[in-house]
Amino acid sequence: MQSIGFLGPAFFLTQLSHVNSPAMAVLCMACSQGTDAFSQSGLYSNHQDIGPRYAGVLLGLSNTAGVLAGVFGTAATGYILQHGSWDNVFELSVVLYLVGTLVWNVFSTGEKILD
Repeated sequence: MQSIGFLGPAFFLTQLSHVNSPAMAVLCMACSQGTDAFSQSGLYSNHQDIGPRYAGVLLGLSNTAGVLAGVFGTAATGYILQHGSWDNVFELSVVLYLVGTLVWNVFSTGEKILD
């Protein structure tokens, strides 16, 4: 689910620079966000798998990291747009999705880590 949730949006974001109509751009963005939803099932169930007693704390820590990424991402987007274009913003997003897929598939586990 994580791989679909990361690689799906990466694919649709790469298509944005090739579309010629606003309707197709909206469709690509909608498909990107739609396939991103697959990652939620892998994310939220993994906390229960690796530490059932501490799933709430683990979820809080991971959500904090996600919120920080959103805060810094907004500033980064502004900086990129001052010196580049939306294509550059989407290219960075694709790179982050690909790195996330690699990190998740290499380091994630469903085995119980915390007792």
